[in-house]
Amino acid sequence: MPFVIDDCSYMQSMTAFASHEAENKLGKLTCEIRSVNQRFLELSIKCPDFLRASENALRKLFSQSLSRGKVTVFIRFYPNDDTSLTDLTVNHALIKQLNACAASIENQHQLNNNVSVKEILNWPDVVVQKPSDTSSLSQASIDLVKSCITKFIDSREREGAEMKNILQDKVDTIQKLTAEIRSIVPQINAHLKSKLQDRLDDLQVDVNEERFEQELAFQLQKIDITEELDRLDAHVKEFNRVLKLKEPVGRRLDFLVQELNRESNTIGSKSASIKTSNASIDLKVAIEQIREQIQNIE
Repeated sequence: MPFVIDDCSYMQSMTAFASHEAENKLGKLTCEIRSVNQRFLELSIKCPDFLRASENALRKLFSQSLSRGKVTVFIRFYPNDDTSLTDLTVNHALIKQLNACAASIENQHQLNNNVSVKEILNWPDVVVQKPSDTSSLSQASIDLVKSCITKFIDSREREGAEMKNILQDKVDTIQKLTAEIRSIVPQINAHLKSKLQDRLDDLQVDVNEERFEQELAFQLQKIDITEELDRLDAHVKEFNRVLKLKEPVGRRLDFLVQELNRESNTIGSKSASIKTSNASIDLKVAIEQIREQIQNIE
């Protein structure tokens, strides 16, 4: 049965830490999981050699519950005093052959056979070292990692919940600034019309009314930011929708931040008022703060 984290509430931070340990009749197993932000899922498992056969199963556990982050896993085993992970057996057939060779040398060359047990033990392959049955440790390690992953996800979600609150606050700031800019657009347009009229009055030049309206429309078109404000509103609406999704949202939010930044830059470049210039700067500050936060969101 696939390993699934129940009631995953998202969003999740990619920076987290968790540890867990379990006792076994052979000793104690410990697991530590650490992660930092990464564009994709990069998993590194450091474990005892007897667990290498279970590494693929361990990797599947992580791939089922994580999608992004540089994750490092440390699994350690501390055996009991009477626990050995290897069994020693004697190669009796080889010893018989060694004795036969010694006897042959004794008979052929009239030498005394003084081969000792110590000398026999020093001969290669007389003592055979075989791994003990570690199947119970392998299963215990998998169970341990499952428990540790659950704690790890909880840690990511707790930090993710804090980041979500911060993001929501910044998005609300952007929405508020957008509304403020939109409210002063009529004042900016009226000021531009008055400014053009004052210049003509100073020059004391009679101007065709229709020609004046055309020039005014041209100037207003150059500074018009209505489309940018509409797109900002649309991006903010989408941002709020994505924040509620029950899935990894880091990449979507990163794309939306790029779009928000694009619109705020355009508003700044078209600014015809100190108010819109200041609001544009405030927009960029809020967007940059969002960008920094989502670097750690899965």
